[in-house]
Amino acid sequence: MREFGSEHPGVILPDGYLENFSQYGYITWLRTGREGLYYVAQGIKRKNNPVVLFPAYCCWSMSSPFQKAGWKVVYYRLNQDLTVDLDFLKHLLNEQQPDAVLTMNFYGSARTDDAVSVVKHKCPDCVIVEDFSHCTFSLEAIYNSQVDFYVTSVRKSVGVTDGGIVIGKKELDSSLINKEITPFTTNRREAQLSKSRYAFSQSEKDKSDFLSVLRGEEHRLDEFDSVNTISDTGKKMIAAINGAEIRYARSQNMKHAIARLSGKVKMVPRIEKCIEGAPFSLPILVDERDNVQKQLASKGVYAPVLWPICDEARNVCPVSAYVSDHMLSIPIDQRYSYDDIEDITSIVLDICS
Repeated sequence: MREFGSEHPGVILPDGYLENFSQYGYITWLRTGREGLYYVAQGIKRKNNPVVLFPAYCCWSMSSPFQKAGWKVVYYRLNQDLTVDLDFLKHLLNEQQPDAVLTMNFYGSARTDDAVSVVKHKCPDCVIVEDFSHCTFSLEAIYNSQVDFYVTSVRKSVGVTDGGIVIGKKELDSSLINKEITPFTTNRREAQLSKSRYAFSQSEKDKSDFLSVLRGEEHRLDEFDSVNTISDTGKKMIAAINGAEIRYARSQNMKHAIARLSGKVKMVPRIEKCIEGAPFSLPILVDERDNVQKQLASKGVYAPVLWPICDEARNVCPVSAYVSDHMLSIPIDQRYSYDDIEDITSIVLDICS
């Protein structure tokens, strides 16, 4: 039952969670996560045509920064639970002699510790870069001192105008960063305010306008060719975040959603491990995925595809190809209450059953 009235909930004060990342190494604040990867790809490049190993299940915005910086991307296989296929990784390490390896703890349930150990044992000089965008608010739980650089996009987890973070064991060349602020931040800020007000006005025109701006700015990012610093607005927003409360809300919501859907809707194996941290989203696996996505949207549940993958990655890893073709990302984050999760999962069950 939804409850209305009574005492106001307390205003949540910031806890400096993201600023405290400096305890793990040199921290660089940038506009986006993909520009963070581009910054690392340029900063660690030591020869022409270097090789980087990538998980086959990855967004193009992760691999593109390395390709733009002149790296050859070679994909490795994953297991059913999205952990690394260690035998195949060993094969590629011997065959490719890579200069870097990118890892990712998908949805916070696929730890990379074993893969990182294998890489450092076989290729001690190989640079390990971990994209922790699915674990932004769980870094203390997943941190591995053998990882050379951690990169995340704060925008993927919180409604900030901009915000990408690079944490490194060493500092990279700061001259690679453009210090001028682009219109991206101002445009996104105005659209975000309109979206917040839409919750009260339900104006379809306002919705159309802010969606148009947000999509336009995202398209602008897709054509990135530089590394840009974070804006002052983005810094202020990040300073206002309480990481502990975000982690609590995400963990409780994921626990609730899994309990509601378990045994009724197919999920990525062992996804429940993510509850120990701050889950990103709940990946479900469905047949006729595009049709299910449209039906969910018609009921107000917007479940994106994470991610379409390239043919080369598909050919390397059948597991990644299957997940890419069947998954939908169900929202469970800090924006939603217990009752919201009840509603979201009821809609999922109604359509997927």
